[in-house]
Amino acid sequence: MDIANDTYKNDIKTVIVASSVGTLIEWYDMLLAVILAKVLSVNLFPSEGSHFLETLAIVGSSFMFRPIGSLIFGNIGDKVGRKYSFLISLVLMGASTFLIGCIPNFSSIGWAAPVLLLLCRLLQGLAISGEYAGAVIYVAEHAPMEKRGFYTGFIQATVPVGLLVCLGVVFITESTMSEADFNSYGWRIPFLLSSVLVILSYFIRKRLHESPVFAELKKSGKTSKSPIKEAFTTKGNVKTMLKAIFGGNAAQSSVMQTNQFVVFFFLQNTVKLENTTVLLITGIAMFLSVYFYQYFGALSDKIGRKKVLIGGLVSSLILIPLSFYLFMKIGNPQGIDEVHSISTGAILKIVGLSFLLSVAAAATYGPLGAFMLEIFPTKIRYTSMGFAQNMGNGFIGGATAFVTEFLKTSFVVSAFLSPFIGLIYPLVLVVLAIIVNITLIPETYKTDLTKEDE
Repeated sequence: MDIANDTYKNDIKTVIVASSVGTLIEWYDMLLAVILAKVLSVNLFPSEGSHFLETLAIVGSSFMFRPIGSLIFGNIGDKVGRKYSFLISLVLMGASTFLIGCIPNFSSIGWAAPVLLLLCRLLQGLAISGEYAGAVIYVAEHAPMEKRGFYTGFIQATVPVGLLVCLGVVFITESTMSEADFNSYGWRIPFLLSSVLVILSYFIRKRLHESPVFAELKKSGKTSKSPIKEAFTTKGNVKTMLKAIFGGNAAQSSVMQTNQFVVFFFLQNTVKLENTTVLLITGIAMFLSVYFYQYFGALSDKIGRKKVLIGGLVSSLILIPLSFYLFMKIGNPQGIDEVHSISTGAILKIVGLSFLLSVAAAATYGPLGAFMLEIFPTKIRYTSMGFAQNMGNGFIGGATAFVTEFLKTSFVVSAFLSPFIGLIYPLVLVVLAIIVNITLIPETYKTDLTKEDE
């Protein structure tokens, strides 16, 4: 790909659509295995016993591997180009998702089944580590400073939209066949369907040119010769990455994971609601909250990234324990130990609580993309932002679903606290982020993205 011959002219609407659609598809691919963790545990593990926690560990492995992928794709993005990096990540993600849908059951190939799932999830971790940072940077480097949060907010909104599409595809597939057929082979359909979406997105993105900020940097010969080395040796950059990790990314990811998956599994496994009811509740809450991801990104252009981010963190600190307590009180006040249905009124109350959690998550995530890229210099921006984002969002925050389930099953506490003990993990990360933001992180929303490189 001859990036040097690109004309570097892209319509901002085309940039946003192409970047957002591709990122949405990658989040769909990434989140699908989490939503279907229960059915994966039945098909790809031995039939005796429950292997849900083991499945979550494998599914979560993709988050653990993301820091490594961020260095690989960051190196490509800072040396060769933003566009080239996220094209590779898109293809890698699509291939991995398709292959998950092709893995034979445990009854056919034994322990090779979970091993193959692990390999596919590790490849997905590599892919998403290059995708998100590349898309946010690409959009931001096309955007005017006063609308940077507004435009990158569309990328931030791809997470709930990706989850919403994911829930919709699973719901439709599950609703059109018997439970036995879905558990037998129907679960593969959402994974296989991804390949069509990835191919379409690839050809849309391939027509884009390189970002103007990076193009000018490359034209002037100021690109980094060794982005990984410079990211860790440039004075103050490691400290900046640590601030980004613990001041935003780890807590943001944990809040998002709690809002999306911990709630999902809690309603399924603890409140004991019917699976279709849980899908409906989660889907409605996600749909209603999509607008706020972009809204809070735009708001941060006016009042600053920190104010919006801290507001979301404080709201999450209050809403997480309160919501989970009320989920149980509303959905299963008698403590029934079997799957049951609830009234429409109870469903609406739980949807309302989930929606409030989603809005708090939107406030933490909406401005975060712009905030992250504004604190790093252009020539090592992809590598630095990618590593910080994937350490916090992936390795630390990405473990939330697994850690909360692990804490619930491993610690003996009172009957009242036992369903909620896992929430300690996200709450500790949120408190840490509030402290770091207030005491150590400067405001960034008026940063000139090219100033450090002039």
